[in-house]
Amino acid sequence: MGILVALLAYIYNPSDWQHYPRLEEIRNFTADAFNTVYMVTNDAIIELESESNLPERIFSSAQGSPSDISLAAYDRDLARLWVVSTRGELYAFNSSGGLARKIFLTATSSIRRLGISDEYIFLDHDSSVQAVNKRSERQADVAPDSTTVWVGSYNPQNIRKDYPFLAPWVFLDERMYQIPYSAVFTHRNKAYVSVYGYGYLVFDRLSWRELLQYSSPRANEVHSLFAFDSSLYAFGKNGVDQLVLKQEKMLYHPFARWGTTRNETPSWGAGIMDKLRRTNYEKARLIEGNLFLLEKREADVFNVKKKVLSEIRTQAWIYDVDFHKDSLFVATDDGVFLTVIPTGEPQPLKDERSKLYRDDVLAIVRGDHARYFWTGRLLVKQTGEGWEYFTSPGFIPVPQKAVAGRDSLIVLGGAGGLVIYNPETYLQISLTTREGLLSDNVTALLVDGNYLWIATDAGLSRFDLGAVLP
Repeated sequence: MGILVALLAYIYNPSDWQHYPRLEEIRNFTADAFNTVYMVTNDAIIELESESNLPERIFSSAQGSPSDISLAAYDRDLARLWVVSTRGELYAFNSSGGLARKIFLTATSSIRRLGISDEYIFLDHDSSVQAVNKRSERQADVAPDSTTVWVGSYNPQNIRKDYPFLAPWVFLDERMYQIPYSAVFTHRNKAYVSVYGYGYLVFDRLSWRELLQYSSPRANEVHSLFAFDSSLYAFGKNGVDQLVLKQEKMLYHPFARWGTTRNETPSWGAGIMDKLRRTNYEKARLIEGNLFLLEKREADVFNVKKKVLSEIRTQAWIYDVDFHKDSLFVATDDGVFLTVIPTGEPQPLKDERSKLYRDDVLAIVRGDHARYFWTGRLLVKQTGEGWEYFTSPGFIPVPQKAVAGRDSLIVLGGAGGLVIYNPETYLQISLTTREGLLSDNVTALLVDGNYLWIATDAGLSRFDLGAVLP
């Protein structure tokens, strides 16, 4: 009998997702007739919730918008967004339907400003201005008039003159660096201020009282995710992002000043920085009170409670570790080694078919009732009753960059998105930008309860696994 493979399709539903996009550079803000404010970044248009002013819906390339956005402005007459790419291509985007349509232009080039009047869209190319009729969507030979409203080409130097109540016009970050405000967008009784490399601020326009500081993820090249102390931690090359879940607040702990910033040092990291020789690790695992920091053939192990640092050195490349009670498993390019702490010597772990012995073992996933070893082409399951072997899912992101899971659930991520895989039932579900990912470049994963946390180069996302699992 052949194996029945259950390939299920998931249709994007915004309620299944919670996104925390990277906001290193905010292009501009705009608002619709119902006073909904949209924030425009280089790869997404983000709808802000009216009361909290927090990101609510993300419109990215999954909805057909360009992945290299220059500017966007809401047209209240036609109830749509006009979006221009960095190459000067023009798109009409319907946020309610989530669909973008490209407008034909005889020539395209980068623009400085985007303008909207009663009848036309204007693309200011510095040396010339291109006009498009809003309704016929055809180019026209007309010039902007006094009714044209422009976005873009904002001079930050004007902030001091136009908004004196925002003095001193700078944001003080965790490193105590002063970051000048980039631009200000006023709408009704609020002012939205973009801060390059940080996120944005929201002020009350009547009292000029600060209502919100929103920090986006700032850790670069995130390679590891773990949960601790009611927070999610994203471990990157330059520091650690901490998402305080109950407050929906993002904190950033740069390695350069870890422990000396205004933010409280994460409890799992207190006392560690004066012991480490480096910070440029390739993977971090927080397991049963021990922080494992992996780099090539070495691993630093920090006991959080005792504040003691240990080292693991091998002749093989370390891909992953697991620690439970007194058993330490180390996955390497030469198989898995098991050490019984504290007196045991590392011994090769031999399965029934020797699929793990002297072979690449890229990841270890531990559930409540089983342990899974992923070799890149085969999944090996270990229980107290013995061993089981499962073929890889039909779709595998290549190269693979992240593996996570629990009992009967393995998630593989990398270039091309991710796949959710149940080896026992062969259920397979792939997620890409079409299904809601911020980016198809998945770099880290974490299964926490019924949620899947996903790190990409465009930010962090939380996906409700209940939407796809039986």
